[in-house]
Amino acid sequence: MTSFNMYDLGALEKNLFQQKFEVRSFLSLHPKLFFPLVKLAGKNPSQAVGKHTELVIEGFPRSANSFSIGAFQSAQPRRIALASHLHAPAQIIRAAHLNIPTLVLIRKPVDAVVSLRCLELETNYLSTSRNPALDIPLEKYFSNWISFYTRIMPYRDRYVVGLFDEVTHDFGSIIEKINYRFGTNFTIFYHTKQNVDKVHKEQGFHSGPSKKRQFLKQIVRQELESDEIKFMINKANAVYYQFEIFAGKYFF
Repeated sequence: MTSFNMYDLGALEKNLFQQKFEVRSFLSLHPKLFFPLVKLAGKNPSQAVGKHTELVIEGFPRSANSFSIGAFQSAQPRRIALASHLHAPAQIIRAAHLNIPTLVLIRKPVDAVVSLRCLELETNYLSTSRNPALDIPLEKYFSNWISFYTRIMPYRDRYVVGLFDEVTHDFGSIIEKINYRFGTNFTIFYHTKQNVDKVHKEQGFHSGPSKKRQFLKQIVRQELESDEIKFMINKANAVYYQFEIFAGKYFF
C-alpha cells in the first residue's frame, strides 16, 4: 500500500494552492463567474459591488488599496457603502454596468509585484507555517497584473484612475477627480502627516511602508533578471503607460 510522506503532502498542498490561484485569477476577469464564487466563499457581501454600493475602490494588490479606503472613509461625515479589496476586474466591470462611481488604483508593475512578494515574506516571518503564496512564481504575478488592467481598458470612460504616487501624496485631489467625473459630493481628504499616520495605524501594518519591507525589496528585485520576467515587465509597463494617459484625462 502506497503512503504519502511529508514531502508528498507538501507538494500536493503547493499544487492545490497554485491551481486555486489560477482558477481565481481567471474567474476574477468575468463578473458572471466571479460573483457566485464570492458568495460561495462566504466573503463579506459589502466588499462586492451591489445595488447599494456608493463607490468602488479597486486595484491590483499593493496599489494603496487599504490606504485609499481608510483615507476616503476618514474624510466622510458618514460611512459610505464601499465595494473594495476583492482585487478583481469583475468589480470594476460590474460597477461600469451599474453606473457606480469607481476609482481604479494602479501602481507601476514592478513596484506592485515586488511589494506583494515582500509582504508575503513579511507575513511568513510572523506565521508559524509557511505562506503558500511564496510558491507563486513572480511571472504569474506580472501576468495577473497585465490581465487585470487589460481587462478593464474597454471601460476606461467609466472610472477615475488613481496613480500610486498621487494617491499616497495627495489623496484629496483624487476625491476631487471623482466628484468632477461623477457629479458626487464626497468630502475631500486633507493629506497632512497627522491624517496619513492615523490612516496607516487604523489600516494595519500592511498599509504603509516598513523598514523590513524596504530591505526585502532589495532582495526580491534580484529575482527580476530572467529574460522571461524582463519580457513580462516590458509588456506590463506598456499597459501602465496607457493608464498614465487615462489618469491625465481628468486633471484640471
